[in-house]
Amino acid sequence: MEFGKVALGNLNQVDFSLVPDPPLTSKVLAGSRDRDAAFFLGAARWTVPEWVGTLYPRTAKAVNFLAAYARQFNAVELNATHYKIYTEEELLKWVNQVDSIAESVNHPGEFVFCPKLFQGISHRGALKGKEDQVKAFVDSVKVFDKGRRTRLGPVFIQLSDQFSPTRQVELLEFLASLPSGIQWMVELRHAAWFEQTQRMDDFYRTLSDLKIGLVITDVAGRRDVCSMLVTIPQVFIRFVGNQGHSSDFSRIDAWAIRLQQWFESGLKTAFFWLHLGQDSMVPAVGAYAGKKIALQTGLKTAVPVLEEDAVQGKLF
Repeated sequence: MEFGKVALGNLNQVDFSLVPDPPLTSKVLAGSRDRDAAFFLGAARWTVPEWVGTLYPRTAKAVNFLAAYARQFNAVELNATHYKIYTEEELLKWVNQVDSIAESVNHPGEFVFCPKLFQGISHRGALKGKEDQVKAFVDSVKVFDKGRRTRLGPVFIQLSDQFSPTRQVELLEFLASLPSGIQWMVELRHAAWFEQTQRMDDFYRTLSDLKIGLVITDVAGRRDVCSMLVTIPQVFIRFVGNQGHSSDFSRIDAWAIRLQQWFESGLKTAFFWLHLGQDSMVPAVGAYAGKKIALQTGLKTAVPVLEEDAVQGKLF
């Protein structure tokens, strides 16, 4: 992910502290721990040959990478759906691969796919008038619920850096028109969305009323988008690390503490996505994140077990 990227040599100048919870977050998370709370950990793709011998078995072949991935992580941020609307047959192949290993994983619960909205809807022209494309996209991703298990997670809508609050009415009308039965999350990038004004407060309250979640992106060069704004009791965190830099691990430590606080206050579900800028670092950082967050929150979740560890998977 190039958005908000900072050169490795400049990372020591970045304040990675997580800001205090805004008032809306405290209002949304004003309850007690949910006995069914869940934490999902994953990356943005599984087609990574470098993971053979670490995250994947040494004998793994490309055709089996998804099955190997699903044994280690319990979700995938599905960016592929941003570039085309897939056929039912194409997506069912993925579902069947995951279903085939459902009883032999290093984590409890179900594996879910979290699709990214097709760019023809979110990035090309106005949001209005895209009803046919939205229907085609929704019909496509609902296939994830047609296997042996329910495997459709939240769908996230990424908007461009140029999509500003001047289009707020257009955005809210679009979000209000989206089909029910899917949890929608929206990722905002233009800096003006994060200005502390009454207008923006009203906007985020409307998102909460519509039950639309907000993506939190933790990235070095745009600390404003790591807003800690929570509009529903579900969070979708895109963690942009820096090739296994020491700050990646201390930032995960901070997230483990914040997530524990949120779960104790009624957070139902958290998705944590690893974007590290170097695929070879995902196994080690993923194993660290899974173990750290599982231990801190007390939740049973995905804790990747690396091949060189030569140990059995453990549930924390």
